[in-house]
Amino acid sequence: MNNYMDIVLLVIMVPTLLVMFFYEYPSKWKDRKFIFGVRNRGEFKEQDASSEIDKITAKTRKQALIVMICEFVVMGLIMLMPSPMMRMAFWMVFVLAALTISSIPFMRANREMKSLKRAIGIRSGAGTKYADLKSAGSVRALRLTKILIPVIISAVLFVAALICDLGVVDISGIAPSPEMSGSFMMTSMTGSFLFIGIILIPIALLMDGIRNEVISGNSDTNMNYNRARKKIFADWFVLMAWINTAYIAVSVPLMIFFYGDIIMIVLLAAYLLMLMVSVILIVRNILAVDKRYRKETTIEEDDDDKWIFGSFYYNPDDKRLNVAKRMGVGGTINIAHPAGKAIMIISGLLIIGVMVMAVFFAAFGNSSASVRIENDTLICTMLTDCYKIPVSDIKDAEIVNDTGSLVLVKQSGMNMPEFNYGTYIVNGERNCRVFLNMESSDYITFEAEGVKYYINADTVEETAGIFEKLAS
Repeated sequence: MNNYMDIVLLVIMVPTLLVMFFYEYPSKWKDRKFIFGVRNRGEFKEQDASSEIDKITAKTRKQALIVMICEFVVMGLIMLMPSPMMRMAFWMVFVLAALTISSIPFMRANREMKSLKRAIGIRSGAGTKYADLKSAGSVRALRLTKILIPVIISAVLFVAALICDLGVVDISGIAPSPEMSGSFMMTSMTGSFLFIGIILIPIALLMDGIRNEVISGNSDTNMNYNRARKKIFADWFVLMAWINTAYIAVSVPLMIFFYGDIIMIVLLAAYLLMLMVSVILIVRNILAVDKRYRKETTIEEDDDDKWIFGSFYYNPDDKRLNVAKRMGVGGTINIAHPAGKAIMIISGLLIIGVMVMAVFFAAFGNSSASVRIENDTLICTMLTDCYKIPVSDIKDAEIVNDTGSLVLVKQSGMNMPEFNYGTYIVNGERNCRVFLNMESSDYITFEAEGVKYYINADTVEETAGIFEKLAS
């Protein structure tokens, strides 16, 4: 199958868009804490206002449903593209675009809700904040050891994988697949997920330290409400850390004894599904807590105008960096904070970087590989000149008629179902240079300056012509 990555992205995006739709565009709004980013108030339940909000909710939900269906259609069209590189380029653009476009009905409804608020005579405050001195700073739900334990286990598994990949422990006799012998696939996999686990720690601490919200004149009510919400997030981060560790613990033995693309894709899909289930659970629990304490809410802060489109918090008078989201789950930053501005700039640069990569993948997918000899130099080109090797340096050149027998493990470079370029482990030999069209049966192998090369052209005839020039 050439659509492994497409299936993984589909598994990620479909539940994500569904959760966004059902959480951000509810059919029933009266028990919600916020209505499209505007704080729910008692005045909204009066007859005229309630009827108008019903209309806004129904219209916005319909718009969001149409957007979601269109996004599903686009995902199907992307998967039909023949070029893997083009699919990857479109996926990168689509993920960013889908998350943005899915929010447009929410932002439009936020504007309508603010207009309705003014129309019924509710004046926005100046971002007034209430503080409960009795419970200020005392509500914490995260026990650091609970999230540290799975991360430490992940670190141990990472060290074990590194020891095996360095050859300190020889697994070549027990690993049935040549991919595991001398490769660093286990190290890169465990290292990537260990990094995710480490990143969870500061994020969990930030969420646990978020400012306590005042909903009542009763300090015990405030304390219980904030503790309940923070415990939901604390338990969620601990659960994600254990899911992360479980994936590593299951993947390492599978990679050693039963390695295969399908097995690893199924395992990754299961990992992503567990994460999505955890997101659904946290959304359900947060809604339950907000509904439970809605009747006890007697103090309602009015800082709606500090939220741009109900999504971006900008309040120069608020010294906090992180605040609870009004759109989505978790926290967001105060972009008026100096650190918040820096984070926004970095995020913008990352988005630009993703778009540049998408353009590169699209260009790479549309370019064709070529191998030629010019000025006594063997030149391999794919978008740019990948290899330029003086013919005088080439030794022991031979042509082989069986690309299917090559077992390739990428160390660096590009690998696609039909084309491989870069530094690879080839049949267990490390640091080989590869420039291969896997749909062509013939390839040329040779050495140059102590490095083994495997190259071919698009057709058997072109490869044979190159070899004849080398031989002469």
